[in-house]
Amino acid sequence: MLRPDRGPVVVREWTDPVRLRDPAPVGYRFLFLVCATWDDRPSPPGFGNALNAFTEAGWSVHQQPAGRPGESRATVRHEDFEVEVYEGDGPGFLTFTGWTPVVCAERQLGQPPFTLSTARGVLCDDCHGWGVCLLCEGRAYSGGSGGYGRCLCAANNAGPGRCVECAGRGVLAADAVSYRRRRHGLPDADSGDAFPWPPAEGGHDANISAFTVVSQRSCACGEFRCFWRNTLSEADGHLLSRFAGTCQGCAGQRAYAFTLPLP
Repeated sequence: MLRPDRGPVVVREWTDPVRLRDPAPVGYRFLFLVCATWDDRPSPPGFGNALNAFTEAGWSVHQQPAGRPGESRATVRHEDFEVEVYEGDGPGFLTFTGWTPVVCAERQLGQPPFTLSTARGVLCDDCHGWGVCLLCEGRAYSGGSGGYGRCLCAANNAGPGRCVECAGRGVLAADAVSYRRRRHGLPDADSGDAFPWPPAEGGHDANISAFTVVSQRSCACGEFRCFWRNTLSEADGHLLSRFAGTCQGCAGQRAYAFTLPLP
């Protein structure tokens, strides 16, 4: 059960602007990040119970492959509302990242494949994540004699209607992301699968408190959005909580560690 003194905490609420051609947004997606903890038991029931609760409430549940041993991840959906549920490697830590569909400011538009906070990568600067050419809006032609003048997006092997810069993926390719990191004076992202070991910080009495601090910090590129992962272990008479994730602004690896008191 969730502890009454360490119940669910709203860690952060924010919006993703959605753009087309102009700098001014045409719509917004609203998001929240909630973290929950429970009493310290060897086999906490948090993740499984959370999915059962969503299922009983009529939500569709899709459990995803774990990124690393000990982690659990699932996506739950009700109509157009979606929540990602995550549990790290170690007891007592569960996060819910929820988002609404994109709400258009004026005219009705289709839903983009993803926005900055929901993309597993760095959003394409040219199409803003839509994956289509914004000159022809995904059509295979735009203007010209008789309406059959080909748009330039049909060149460069990207195919008619697709964004040339990202080839229709909506996220930047690895070489473009690497260039962005160098522009910010950041090193290339670590491609290894090892969980990083940054210097440990103190000053927190619980993992949920440490995570709240991590979620408010920004990357050196200025972006705070990051899919955080967590591992909690015992070392040298205290708990060691480590957080790692890939920045959604430059794809650089971010990592923090905190020492916590034993329960």
